[in-house]
Amino acid sequence: MTNRHEELSDSARWFLENFDEIDLADLCASKEATIARIRDRAEVASVRADRAEAELRRVRDTNQTLVAERAQAEAERDGAYRERAHLVAWLACIYPAAVAPAPDIDEPGWQIAYLAASGWQLSWHISPRDSDLLTHLPHVAAEHPKAQWDGHTTEEKYERIRRLVAMAAPDADV
Repeated sequence: MTNRHEELSDSARWFLENFDEIDLADLCASKEATIARIRDRAEVASVRADRAEAELRRVRDTNQTLVAERAQAEAERDGAYRERAHLVAWLACIYPAAVAPAPDIDEPGWQIAYLAASGWQLSWHISPRDSDLLTHLPHVAAEHPKAQWDGHTTEEKYERIRRLVAMAAPDADV
C-alpha cells in the first residue's frame, strides 16, 4: 500500500493523512454531486444553444426570404413605373409637355413631366432610370412657367384623365 501512496500527488497524500475514509467518501460524493450538477447545467446550456442556433438559422432564412421578396417587389414596382413612364412619354407626344427637375425629391436625377391637356395640367414624377424615355421633350428649369405645378392632387389628376377620356369617347364608362 505504501507503494500506491508514493505514486499519489502531495495533495492526495495530504488528504489521506488528514481525513478518514468517511470524510473522503463524503468529499468524493460532494464532488460527484457537483460534477453531476455541472453536467446537467452543461446539457441544459447545450440544448439552449441548439435552440438558439436553430432560431438564428430561422431568422437568417426569414431575412433572406424578405430581402428576396423586397427585391422582387421593387423590381415589380420599378417595372410598373417604367410602363407608366412609357405612357407619359407617349402622351407628351400628343399634348404640350416639358420636363423639369423635381424640387420635392432629395435624390438626384428625379424629374417631373408636366403635360397641358385640354386646359388641365397633368404631372408625374419620373425616376432617373426612366429619364431616357423623355429625351424628346423640352427640359426646362424648375422655375420655368411650364414647370409650375397647379396644385392638383393625384385624385384630381386622374379625374381630369377620366374627363379627357369621356370627351374623346363619350360612350366610354369611366
